[in-house]
Amino acid sequence: MGRAQKIKNRIKNSSFFGGAYLITVGAFVKILQLFIRPNEKQILFISYSGRQYSDTPKEAYNMLRNDPAFKDYELVWAMNKPKIYVQPELGRKVSSNSPTFFYHLLRSKYWVANSSIDRLIPFSHKRNIYIQFWHGVPLKSLGHAEIGLSRLVQYWYDHVQFDFMFTYGDYDLEKFKEVFPKTKRFVEHGQLRKNIVTRYRENITPERVKYQLGIKSEKPVLLYVPTFRGYQAREQTTLTQATLEKLSETYTVIYRGHYFSEAVKKGKIITADNYSLYKLFMITDVLITDFSSVFFDFAVYGKKIFLFQPDFNEYHVRRGVYLDAQEDLGLPVAYSEAELMTLLQADEYDYQVLADISQQYNSHSGEEAATALKSILMHLS
Repeated sequence: MGRAQKIKNRIKNSSFFGGAYLITVGAFVKILQLFIRPNEKQILFISYSGRQYSDTPKEAYNMLRNDPAFKDYELVWAMNKPKIYVQPELGRKVSSNSPTFFYHLLRSKYWVANSSIDRLIPFSHKRNIYIQFWHGVPLKSLGHAEIGLSRLVQYWYDHVQFDFMFTYGDYDLEKFKEVFPKTKRFVEHGQLRKNIVTRYRENITPERVKYQLGIKSEKPVLLYVPTFRGYQAREQTTLTQATLEKLSETYTVIYRGHYFSEAVKKGKIITADNYSLYKLFMITDVLITDFSSVFFDFAVYGKKIFLFQPDFNEYHVRRGVYLDAQEDLGLPVAYSEAELMTLLQADEYDYQVLADISQQYNSHSGEEAATALKSILMHLS
């Protein structure tokens, strides 16, 4: 974990520092608002609060930069470490860790994000349009339902003002109404990230992805995506190195950690923390995760999903969930490594469960979301 992230965590988790940060930076932004007028054709994008160049903001960026209707728009990316991103399609980049970030934010008429873009300072922004694409269907508790949430983050949930928030469907719409009560309008047209699936299928082959990852084996690919706990767990939370090595006898095992986690897997395991999740989906035959909502997006592929939840009771008490994956969704869940091995070796799998999940929680096409986003930008310009 980098020094900047440690400082951010200190601020978030301290009532004193969090309160001081809220007051100081909030006042700074209000002063800036007196002097800065937005560029009506400038859009600022940020993914996972500046940690990545990925997900829906990236999809929106690539869609708009290739659309003649937006050729005269200034498209700006905000990143914690802009210098490490050298992709040829990237144009203007700014640092989201710099005090000047708020200048670029206020200068941009439109903000496109999949988490916080305002650095947890939920200020009023009458001249700017905040467009929120959340980073998944809410499986884990959020906002007031999340146990042990810091005051600063809770204050952000309660007061952040999204002008438009895109939702997958009825389920997350109802959850987000509770979590983000200040949202002005919910856009019920699905998530733009579904277009990532379509675009990759049309432009990238599985063979190319395997080549980039150095995969030469013909063994089926198992993708392991554990989520971040956010507390010191008393119980086992992840698969052990020994079990991953055992699985590698049958599968090509790829480990992709949460963006707050640090890669520690070695040996025969391929670590792909910074590799596109959707490219990994293309070559994955089996997905294993725990309490991550990643399976909602993977279910559209119709390939096997297993959940490993050895800390089921502790997680429910200390973090909280909205849905029980086994009882509410019908997914196979293992509570021990031995039980997981048994599930993986079974001859039968209920693929109808995956179709039902996609239909109930992720039924809209990516094009619906794309059309809705363009309509917002064009009609408000």
